[in-house]
Amino acid sequence: MPSDQSTRFVMNMFSRHYREEALLMPERFAKREFGFMFFDRDFVMRHLSFPTRAALKKYLVEQVPSHVYYSCAYYEKPDAPTMAEKKWLGADLIFDLDADHVEGAKTLPYDKMLERVKEEVTRLLDEFLLGDLGFEEDDLRIVFSGGRGYHIHISNPRVLKLSSHERREIVDYVTGTGLDIDWVFPPTSFETGRFMDRIDTAQKRRMPGLADGGWRGRIRKGVDRLFEELDDLNEATGLARLRELVSKANIELGKKTLDGLYDDLFSGKRGSRGIDRIRSEDTFEVFSEKRHTDAFLAIAEVMVKGNMKGETDEPVTSDIKRLIRLPSSLHGKTGFEVVPLTREKLDSFNPFDDAVPKAFGNQLVRVVCEKPVQVRLKGDSYSLDQGQNDVPEYVAVHLVCRRLAKMTD
Repeated sequence: MPSDQSTRFVMNMFSRHYREEALLMPERFAKREFGFMFFDRDFVMRHLSFPTRAALKKYLVEQVPSHVYYSCAYYEKPDAPTMAEKKWLGADLIFDLDADHVEGAKTLPYDKMLERVKEEVTRLLDEFLLGDLGFEEDDLRIVFSGGRGYHIHISNPRVLKLSSHERREIVDYVTGTGLDIDWVFPPTSFETGRFMDRIDTAQKRRMPGLADGGWRGRIRKGVDRLFEELDDLNEATGLARLRELVSKANIELGKKTLDGLYDDLFSGKRGSRGIDRIRSEDTFEVFSEKRHTDAFLAIAEVMVKGNMKGETDEPVTSDIKRLIRLPSSLHGKTGFEVVPLTREKLDSFNPFDDAVPKAFGNQLVRVVCEKPVQVRLKGDSYSLDQGQNDVPEYVAVHLVCRRLAKMTD
């Protein structure tokens, strides 16, 4: 055992968890590669396989890894030392969403960070995976990662043989990458006049309706949300807010163009306000100048799409040989359990209550905090002073794993 008291304590607690709790094994686990990181070793151990649940449980109890992973892929020989020798058979489709992929989440306190990430994983599920892409709830396994986010596993037979390129196309759809704004607002040409042998033409565009599916309907909803936000403000404040949003989105529009666009949408000088006509008629023909039209399209393409897109970690989803955390294992940087969830349970799931391992008890142990710490776990709040504090085991594990405290020697 390591000489460091904090490491010994956490390893003993992790070993207890693996001894007492039932492991949740992935489908066809004997065809999966397993990998591990450790508290007391600097290397990653991988290219392992386990023929039975009992064999894996024995390994976890005795070796006490800090992190436990298994492959999204199935192999003929999962324990072969090279990827070529393993002989790939297929792979689950994995979505990984954590604080790195949600704007502004990394700067939030840990509890608020997890709330923000859960909002985005809920959108990913409801709007894209269960919505546009048409997966059934039975196709999905939702998992709290134990750290800063969530994983979604899809094992539907239709996805198992998808290539990396095909999986990347799914990510592109979710994130709106490569979205053609001319497809969202399709232009059609019409004749404006004739002079001798010349025919003059112009273009009309169609405004997508709220009932449209996929990205057309999504962009329209985003446009309406922007209108609602600006419509609640007076003219001076609304125009200032629009300038602020455009600047934040790095859209280069001149002051005169932006003023004209706002005037077309909100002033009503042409008999009725542009936003009212868009809402009632689903029309695009509300702009007095082409540059106002182009400005609106730029805002829709950059700012509205940015607000409506889904988030996920593209390399994880496109990787057909990825290692992912094992549900029911523990996360070495938080002490939390990697918890599988249904869509219904996701709504009420609170990691600070529901991911605390049951094997960690209420017996008091002494920790040392370098500075005051506040934490809430299992419904109780703990305000710890700098120096020595007596806390339940489950609090001590969490604090030590997050490096907020140490065990006394």
